[in-house]
Amino acid sequence: MGEVVLRTTELTKSYGKVPAVDHVSLTIEKGDIYGFIGENGAGKSTFMRMVCGLAFPSSGVMELFGENSVKGLETARRRMGAIIEHPALYGNMTAMENLTVQRKYLNLEMGEAGKKENQELLELVGLGDTGKKKAGKFSLGMRQRLGLALAL
Repeated sequence: MGEVVLRTTELTKSYGKVPAVDHVSLTIEKGDIYGFIGENGAGKSTFMRMVCGLAFPSSGVMELFGENSVKGLETARRRMGAIIEHPALYGNMTAMENLTVQRKYLNLEMGEAGKKENQELLELVGLGDTGKKKAGKFSLGMRQRLGLALAL
């Protein structure tokens, strides 16, 4: 058995008396690829919001990289990136500026090393030549690729 990235036990999220996520138990190990498929309103986004700390479970237990305390989950979430539905971008900034803001937010290395890493990320997702074009002018595909760079 490899490193457990995510384990949930009876994870539930209800809004009033309406369950959005209903007693989900799963284990995802490092290297696994996992997909959520379901109808609108099935709880896919709500589940992911709980994993990312954007929503809190009504009951159940969640363990992320072996951590399940509030502080431990907060620390573990720094090891992950996610896009839920569509990426949050600053439309009035370039791709590079969006990445720089994200680096500052996460207290990651800045300076020349940070700029180099940002450029490598942009190259990796096919946005290395966007220059001064603002993210608000990007096509949907370009915005999604920038979102991937931000998640990475």
